[in-house]
Amino acid sequence: MKKNWDKVLVTIEDITARKRAEKRLESLFESSPISLWEEDYGGIKKYFDSLRAQGVEDLETYLLDNPQAVLHCASLIQVLNVNQKTLELFGANSKQELLNNLDQIFRDEMRTHFAKELVDLWNGKLHYEREGVNYSLAGEPINILLSFRIMPGHENDFTWGSVAIQDITSRKKAEEYLRYLGTHDVMTGLYNRAYFEETILKLEINRQDPISIIIIDLNYLKVVNDRLGHQVGDKLIRRVAEVLQAASEEKYFTARIGGDEFVVVLQGEGEETANEFMRHIQMLVEMNNKFYREPELSLSLGAATSTAGISLEKVINLADDAMYKHKGEHHRRRRDDF
Repeated sequence: MKKNWDKVLVTIEDITARKRAEKRLESLFESSPISLWEEDYGGIKKYFDSLRAQGVEDLETYLLDNPQAVLHCASLIQVLNVNQKTLELFGANSKQELLNNLDQIFRDEMRTHFAKELVDLWNGKLHYEREGVNYSLAGEPINILLSFRIMPGHENDFTWGSVAIQDITSRKKAEEYLRYLGTHDVMTGLYNRAYFEETILKLEINRQDPISIIIIDLNYLKVVNDRLGHQVGDKLIRRVAEVLQAASEEKYFTARIGGDEFVVVLQGEGEETANEFMRHIQMLVEMNNKFYREPELSLSLGAATSTAGISLEKVINLADDAMYKHKGEHHRRRRDDF
């Protein structure tokens, strides 16, 4: 029978159900609303084994001493498949285009994240979630939540890993905006009173004198609101912010702490610098008035500098007293122009 094959046994097995199941799984993979990757980490497992054979026990220390090893491990990963959502997320026209440009997607701070993932794998942690930033092929940053897992049955060779990437850019922007609202005055863009008070508490705890505090009050805001309307008054408030931001140049903490009251905190600066800073503010006010003309911007300012044994709350009160003294002098020199 073996020579002439005059008798052959043929068996037929119905695999329709299996094929249907495979098709369903493939469809689920391709149609997933999040980015899915199938990856082979087998090369990394072999690399780990070789390092252990060389006596390496602490991978984290090894990677710090040999940073090129992180890039080497990245080159050992084989991407087996990605779904359609992945192409859409990163702006790739095809899977081949995506695979040819992985270095554009996973770069910068993601290398630090990848190093942590390698340490986790080394220590036997075969699934984890991390937030990070990837980049589209057009160079746009994408905030992502990455979920990684070595699939069951491949714990010893790492040859099948699953990566799910969710685009959380909108959520991150919303979180950043909420943080901004919690610390900033929306009208001016300066810090708000709550954040100012929090900052003063931190400065008091980690006290390093000198600290100068300047209190600024916008003159005639009520008159402007009553005679010209609150929209004009709001513009005047924003002009104060323009002046203070130009004076501070992001070097000093600047906040709006009341309707017409502002503060600048000069860390590490003494009385002489504070007085010079106030003169600079008044010079910028003159320039601002030449540009805007009406209504005239007018500020009263007062400063105080911390010394040992005096709390920052006391310094604020002293600066406030100095501001009101200046305000009184200003009103004695000039009658209401309105």
